[in-house]
Amino acid sequence: MGKSLQVKVKTGVLVKALEEAKATRDKRYASQEQEQAKYEKAVEAYNLAVLKLIKAGKGTVEEASRNEWHERHNKTKGKTAFSVTLLLPSGSLPDEPKQPEAYAKWTYERDIEEISNAIRVLKLTDQEFVNASTMASVSKFL
Repeated sequence: MGKSLQVKVKTGVLVKALEEAKATRDKRYASQEQEQAKYEKAVEAYNLAVLKLIKAGKGTVEEASRNEWHERHNKTKGKTAFSVTLLLPSGSLPDEPKQPEAYAKWTYERDIEEISNAIRVLKLTDQEFVNASTMASVSKFL
């Protein structure tokens, strides 16, 4: 049988780590609109780079099909919509921007409440080390 590993985490160290986790979530939630705006600008730049490659004749059309369902909408009356599959050399494309992960308000509020409650309780204890069940319940935030 293998030996079990015993880890002792000081209460003060855990409180500090939870406070840092809370600050990280606060910053993430507060900056998500700016991150989304930055992502949208990066997508525009990416799309322009792709269009430049197309205009330079770097791409070849593999397939084109008419989108008849799209023509039923009022905003496209009098226009014809197509879907086009275009092949571009893979080395010529810039890196596609990665969309930031959304942090819903209810998730943020739940996380902050749970972290704050854990910090409050840990600050009240006079125990030097945290027990395993407490560590297990707050480890998801670290």
